Amino acid sequence: MRLEPVRPVSADPVPAAPAAAPSTVPDHGPGRALKESKRRVRVRSRMLTGLFTLAILYTCYFAQVVLIPIALALLLNLLLAPVVRGLKRYCRLPEGVGAAVVLLTLVAVVVGTTYGLSGPATNWFAQLPVAMFEVRDKVEALRKPVKEVQQAAKKVEDLAQGAKPDEQKPVQVAVQGPSLSRIFLDGAVTIIAGLVVMIALLYFLLASGDTLLRQAVSIAPRLSDKRRVVEIARETEDDISYYLLTVSMINAGVGVAVGTAMFLLGMPNALLWGVMAGLFNFVPFLGAVTGISIVALVALLTFDHPWSILLPPLSYLFVMFLEAQFVTPAVLARRLTLNPVAVFLALIVWTWMWGIAGALLAVPLLATFKICCDHVEPLQPIGTMLGR
Repeated sequence: MRLEPVRPVSADPVPAAPAAAPSTVPDHGPGRALKESKRRVRVRSRMLTGLFTLAILYTCYFAQVVLIPIALALLLNLLLAPVVRGLKRYCRLPEGVGAAVVLLTLVAVVVGTTYGLSGPATNWFAQLPVAMFEVRDKVEALRKPVKEVQQAAKKVEDLAQGAKPDEQKPVQVAVQGPSLSRIFLDGAVTIIAGLVVMIALLYFLLASGDTLLRQAVSIAPRLSDKRRVVEIARETEDDISYYLLTVSMINAGVGVAVGTAMFLLGMPNALLWGVMAGLFNFVPFLGAVTGISIVALVALLTFDHPWSILLPPLSYLFVMFLEAQFVTPAVLARRLTLNPVAVFLALIVWTWMWGIAGALLAVPLLATFKICCDHVEPLQPIGTMLGR
């Protein structure tokens, strides 16, 4: 009897279990709570940063009498500190003596230049009322059509309002305020006090040398942190000093070029306009526009021929074009150049807060802030945005 092998009974395959549908129930576990907490912390941190920035701006606005001399002293310290260290290294002068020599030289140059240019500047200011009448006579032919249009528009406006021109009588309004001499006296006292504070603080900063840096290094907990503090301080100071010195030399070159051009074109007091061009070049955009306008006004008062009137402002404009497009980018390179939008905004903000002093300090302060951001890792994105 032969046994047949048993065959397995065929059965339908067991269907696989369907995949679990994704849960639509929101996650209320600790992970979601932690994410929400981090998001709220970031929002609060940004709000606090904005409030802190506004507080700084308001403080700078209301304390400008105190902060302007301090800002000037800090910037001049960054510019002159390498000179004091050079005197100590090569001439064996102590830091206190070197600081006194540098400050006395700086004060002598500023006072001598101011005294030498005060006479021509005073004469031009004294002639300004008469000069305005001369300018009015020269441009009367151009003003006459515009004046006629204004008078016609005024008549149309009077007719639209239902009143005759001779029925409207001007209202006399008397505004009382401090006298002009009192305003000038208060301004002179404030400026002199600010200069005294700036010179005293600048001397102490230059004479102290590396005292502040050594104190900052002593606060750092670890040796690596101490080295990092020294590296950041030295690199930042070198870059800022290089920037300020380079910009000052470029502006001095602009002053020499403009003064030479004015002398060759026969402009009176060419040295005055050269110094004015060098100082105004510290203020981007507005400085060049103001300087060209003043030179055009002086040329209009001095010359009669159209080409003689046009050549001085055109020469000034040509010098500024060469400086902005070729000299400054080539000397400062791309690393130390600033974003024009950031420069314009800084100029508006600092001029609103500190007036003329703010306009002069806007670009140096912005450049100093950018260089500091470039050397501090958490602030490097801000430095990148401020550059080109």
